[in-house]
Amino acid sequence: MSAEIDNQSTDAAALWRTSKPRTFWSDAVHSFAHNFTGMLGLLIFVLLLLAAIFANQIAPYDYLTQDWNNLLKPPNSAHLMGTDELGRDVFSRVLMGARTAFLVALCISTVSTTIGLFAGALSAFLGGWVDRVVVWIMDALLSFPSIWLAAFVSVVTRPTIDSLTSSLYASTGWALFQDRVIFSYLVVIFAIGFVAWPYMGRLVRSQVLSLREKEFIEAARALGAGTRWVTMRHLIPNVLGSVIVTFTLSFGNAMLYESSLSFLGIGIQPPGASWGRMIFEALSRLRAQPYLIIMPGLTLTLVVLSLQFVGDALNDALNPRSHSR
Repeated sequence: MSAEIDNQSTDAAALWRTSKPRTFWSDAVHSFAHNFTGMLGLLIFVLLLLAAIFANQIAPYDYLTQDWNNLLKPPNSAHLMGTDELGRDVFSRVLMGARTAFLVALCISTVSTTIGLFAGALSAFLGGWVDRVVVWIMDALLSFPSIWLAAFVSVVTRPTIDSLTSSLYASTGWALFQDRVIFSYLVVIFAIGFVAWPYMGRLVRSQVLSLREKEFIEAARALGAGTRWVTMRHLIPNVLGSVIVTFTLSFGNAMLYESSLSFLGIGIQPPGASWGRMIFEALSRLRAQPYLIIMPGLTLTLVVLSLQFVGDALNDALNPRSHSR
């Protein structure tokens, strides 16, 4: 009898040593890896991201080179996506437009997520007049259509940033401050980031409001933990799952906003490449050369749709209520 008990104890100990403990994040990775649409979206996103990163190596032509002997050529073996009215290779321009979209979206999503995360967490945790002021600002920004507010901010701030960069160039002599493309990047990032952060702020605030009354928060404060400690070590880590999902979805929205502003002529300026600008320039040729709109529009649709797939899969993976424990 004692031998059997010893054998069972040995087997249990061996099993415990060889089996890895399950954690929330390991379960989330396992759930995401078994989500077909999520993995498909991630594959599409990664392929387009790699194409954007290595655009200079992949592009068969310089995206600014004008070939007057090949104007408005349809897709063929020499030009996979055809050429535009100036003889520029559309495939090369789509690749460079992807680099613009990814870079701008990354900057916008990072800025808006960071501001919204800390503003929402501190607003809910501190309460009082801080909460009222932050909520008033978020409600004021959310009461306007986002794209039109971003367009307004872009138009209003453009002269100010232009004057600032001109002053910096006059004082430093650096050619960087005369680069119109970088200038338009800064305007777009500021305009969209200004209107995008309240969405993250409202989400974080609502979650922190439900967390701040939990026992572990009260215990930390009773032990003398300060606001910064509680915010950084307890509140933000507990809302990180929702933040990751929202960041993923905001990445695609930022691409749409950038393309919309460029389409309206107040976004990325030439010679910078932008999908929205390409669509705008090809509108007058919609019937004769529809590929000029289809190619950048289809690419934008694919990347935004892939991010939606990834976001939905992440929401299922990081939502504890969806897990069958």
